[in-house]
Amino acid sequence: MDIIHEGKVKRVFQEPDSPERVIIEFTDTVTAGDGKKRQVIEGKGELACRMSEYLFGYLEGKGIDTHYVKPLSGARLLCRKVAIYPIEVVCRNIAAGSFCRRYGLERGEPLRRPLVEFFVKDDSLHDPLIAKDSIILLGLLEEDVLQFMKSVTLSANYYLTELFRQQELTLVDFKLEFGSTKDGHVVLADELSGDTMRVWDNDSTSVDKDVFREDKGDLIEAYTQLVDSLKMTRPEDVSLRPETVKVIVDPKGGIKNPPGEVTKKALVRLGFSDVEEVRVGKIFKIQLKRPLTSEILNQLRMMSVKLLSNPISEKHEVSLD
Repeated sequence: MDIIHEGKVKRVFQEPDSPERVIIEFTDTVTAGDGKKRQVIEGKGELACRMSEYLFGYLEGKGIDTHYVKPLSGARLLCRKVAIYPIEVVCRNIAAGSFCRRYGLERGEPLRRPLVEFFVKDDSLHDPLIAKDSIILLGLLEEDVLQFMKSVTLSANYYLTELFRQQELTLVDFKLEFGSTKDGHVVLADELSGDTMRVWDNDSTSVDKDVFREDKGDLIEAYTQLVDSLKMTRPEDVSLRPETVKVIVDPKGGIKNPPGEVTKKALVRLGFSDVEEVRVGKIFKIQLKRPLTSEILNQLRMMSVKLLSNPISEKHEVSLD
């Protein structure tokens, strides 16, 4: 098989029978600190692969699009071929790791709500934190893709948190990567394992890569505990999370907007003389039965064209914020 990419802990091979699929091989290498700390631990790749297999399959079952297709022998997965985006997404529920160092917080402090952060995927720059506006300004990703990635990340956070809770485990934070398929669909990719997430037991003891990162104990023992816990979960008991999106319809510029003109006159009569123009549009809040996918986004755009807006006089935007 031809190797397409070799990272710090995984290899990606071209699937011989299909140009649209790849084989991801998990190695026994584990790294920390931008690869400065590195060790080969026998059996680690197999455990990380089994975690990813289970969690990708679980999220697929809840309606989240991923690159996962099926397990293969050994520490390998068959996946859809995607172009990985240069931005990593981190979701945090509890303060830990670099977040504590960055803001001077105590380890274990709960956040008021899940926090989604973006990082540049570049080891030479030490994967720096980056603002959404900077991503767009630098041309790394478009705003609609970033909104989509954030929406899917929050959905994944809900489903993963609820699954781990069944085994009295706490999902502290996790990293996700996304990519685009040949037909332009944005999907969750890379891996979901103890290498890419922090999970604590009831005593706030790590059962993830922090065991290796901080020399806390036996990584294989921790990963085995995590795999065994996942095998005991009941995905069917995790209820579906309704998703809400907004379709914003605005009048096009240069076209008269009678409701806006009436509103402007009323505001001026009330003493708001600084009002120059008012244009009145519409906002539709649409609740979905399952997590957002590229297919659903396309359906929302078609809804806007066919029913929610008048293409002649109005413009529309699907908002995920």
